[in-house]
Amino acid sequence: IVGRPNVGKSTLLNYLVGQKLAGTSAKPQTTRDVIRGILTEPRGQIVFIDTPGVHRPHDLLGERMVKGAEGSLKGADVIFFMIVPHFAEEEEHRILNWIKQQKAPAFLVINQVDRFPRDKILPVIESYQLLHTFQEYIPISAKQGIQIPLLLEKAFDNLPVGEPFFPEDQLSDQSERFHVQEMIREKVFRRLGQEVPYSTAVRMDSFKEDVGKKIEIQAAIVVERDSQKKIVIGAGGEKIKQIGIDARVDIEKFLGRKVILKLWVRVRENWKDNPGLLKEYGH
Repeated sequence: IVGRPNVGKSTLLNYLVGQKLAGTSAKPQTTRDVIRGILTEPRGQIVFIDTPGVHRPHDLLGERMVKGAEGSLKGADVIFFMIVPHFAEEEEHRILNWIKQQKAPAFLVINQVDRFPRDKILPVIESYQLLHTFQEYIPISAKQGIQIPLLLEKAFDNLPVGEPFFPEDQLSDQSERFHVQEMIREKVFRRLGQEVPYSTAVRMDSFKEDVGKKIEIQAAIVVERDSQKKIVIGAGGEKIKQIGIDARVDIEKFLGRKVILKLWVRVRENWKDNPGLLKEYGH
């Protein structure tokens, strides 16, 4: 699943697998890493790959995000090129160039059809038909589930036949720690203003699990400047408290257990351009 930031890729992944695996928010670049979700049903098993939004990078983190999106296409059996009803710009042309280099069939998936009138959607589809011959053109609403059954049907029709890679009850091949980290970072994006979220990362410090008891999770929210640290903490610690409350709800639902979540804030200047820190934070 590939596209520019904020076209609904993570919302689609979550809907397809029936579980919140990828963080979503109204802010671009909520997804920074490739996230894999597994759907198993009577027709078979599909592994969906949610990719970071393709944008013009301004730092090393951004460069790695875009490379991650491009690299994911190379092993895919079907490509969902996801857009909203707007004509192609720089980011879309870049993705189209990647798609043209692949042998896998590509679907043009037009999201948010519940928010745009038909006379706005059809000219966009026609303009993309001139840019590339897609296997399918499917308007959907990832949030409302409109036309998702058709999208799945066409995906199964175009995927190769083989043995399942994973047990039928497995939703992802990535660790619980990874998904918990993503859930915390989503709440940082949702609770903070326009600029600060892009300077934040989440580092898991500990994940202690006692059978039949609560899981204790300790994590640090990393920022680039002291002034950002104050914003994340908020007056009287209220902001970081709300981030923790919101995150704990999702984490408990995901893990099926009660959770003790402890958060604090660390300053690491220019971490987005530091290869060592990017590796430490999973990027």
